[in-house]
Amino acid sequence: MPKAYALRAFRLKRGMTQLQLTEASGVAQPTISKYENEDEFVDPPWSIVQQLAKALRIDPLRLRFGKPKPPGPRRRRRRRAVPPPAEVAL
Repeated sequence: MPKAYALRAFRLKRGMTQLQLTEASGVAQPTISKYENEDEFVDPPWSIVQQLAKALRIDPLRLRFGKPKPPGPRRRRRRRAVPPPAEVAL
């Protein structure tokens, strides 16, 4: 998992502890900790990435590469209508 922060970020976003993720995914807690801390380069098997992603309810590719969700259709911002200037009486 090249981007270890992705696993931690997705886990925290779901409000889960490592133990809760262990119970939901079936991946051992020390393994999750190792992937999150990334003391050394660790590239987990695809099956583990899929288990973790399923437990976190995200796309496995987002977890694997730490990619943000692709943007939706671009929406144009509406400009606020500017009221006409008040007439100044002289």
